[in-house]
Amino acid sequence: MSTLALKQDYHGRNIYIFREKFPDNSKQWWTGYVQLRPTDSIYSLVKQNQNQFDNFYKIEEYVNAFLPITAAGKEEKINDIDLFIGFDTAEPFLADTTLNDCKKELMSWVNQLEKE
Repeated sequence: MSTLALKQDYHGRNIYIFREKFPDNSKQWWTGYVQLRPTDSIYSLVKQNQNQFDNFYKIEEYVNAFLPITAAGKEEKINDIDLFIGFDTAEPFLADTTLNDCKKELMSWVNQLEKE
């Protein structure tokens, strides 16, 4: 189950954070997304490879990510128009990640995209 925990405009881009959890509440984690702009240098790379998960590693050449980028392309739970890059904290070593940690990470990604 996915619940919107934060939607915020940051430097003219939408950032989204969702709380994810199993139906039995046995585990919860965060997913976060940054809206891309067509003028971003990685936009065409994401658009071209949005269905090829093995190519995500190339995105990290453009964005230095502490939380690994595990999503790129369209995100149906947000909309089917924009492109996004995102992460999830489902890995056990990320279990202590907070909502504020996620927000800071997404803001860092936006700052990096703006410097291009």
